Amino acid sequence: MRSLVLLAAFIILLPSVAVAQFDMSALGGTPQIAITLSPTHPSPGDVVTASLDDYAGGMFGAQINWRYAGAPIPSATNQRQVQFVAGDAGSDTPIEVTLTRTQGDTQTLRQVISPVFMDIIIEPQTRVPDWYSGRALPSLGSQVNATVLLNDGSFIDPQSVVYTWRMNQRVLEGGSIRAGNQVAFPTPRGSSVVLSVTAADLSGNTIASRAVRVNIVQPELGFYEKHALYGMQAIPTISGATLIGSVVTLQAEPFFLDTRVYNRPDVAEWEINSVRTPNGTNNPYEITLQRTRSDGRTNVNFHVRSLQEILQGSEEAITLNF
Repeated sequence: MRSLVLLAAFIILLPSVAVAQFDMSALGGTPQIAITLSPTHPSPGDVVTASLDDYAGGMFGAQINWRYAGAPIPSATNQRQVQFVAGDAGSDTPIEVTLTRTQGDTQTLRQVISPVFMDIIIEPQTRVPDWYSGRALPSLGSQVNATVLLNDGSFIDPQSVVYTWRMNQRVLEGGSIRAGNQVAFPTPRGSSVVLSVTAADLSGNTIASRAVRVNIVQPELGFYEKHALYGMQAIPTISGATLIGSVVTLQAEPFFLDTRVYNRPDVAEWEINSVRTPNGTNNPYEITLQRTRSDGRTNVNFHVRSLQEILQGSEEAITLNF
């Protein structure tokens, strides 16, 4: 009997546990009907998809009617998606959808499309010859400069825009930068990198966003014959080529090598028939060869490299008959 009394006393002394009931609708847990756009921030002339999202099912059985720029879109009747072409930069064009429910009540949703032109100019700081008709490409570890072009149809004060740059989702420059429409970064390891930028006003509202994929290549090296009269030939000299004359001047031309490495290489070496040979000129990329063997066959090797960024470099060899 004593044990039963103690047990009853223990139960009475236990603290009560309150069970709270939460109203999810009061916390904003019930999604509202809304128009979503893809792309979210269109550029002028973009094909935009407007979607009607209704996760709560509040539009069940309702008739759907779309209007763009005030004009109805008959082909989109009772469709949850509609496509249209964004207008000019700086224009404000409404997209509207009206829901007519079975009870007879209506609800109209409206979004204003304000296209802003945004582009990213990529300027790899790598070497290509003056006569090269292609564009310079970034190589591993090379410097890249990027600039944003932003146009909403009128003058945009640079001090009124905040830019956030990301490289493969990693924020550059330590965070958002006011008037930071330019950024410089070294290319990381990999075959490509995604560079993105978001522009926002001083209140934090996004104005435009853009992302581009930047391909990364390996530096390359070619040999070109240089004539005293005609200058350097734009056609590369291939291995096994037969050159006329007993004396020839070769120019080694690196492609996509970081300009800092090209201008001040840590290693710039010529080897003739496997023997390291000074080139005898102030230009480390040029050498003059003279026939010294009876068969006229000469093996030529050139190596240029940075010792700080070991993959910033290239080495190539050819065999010449002259």
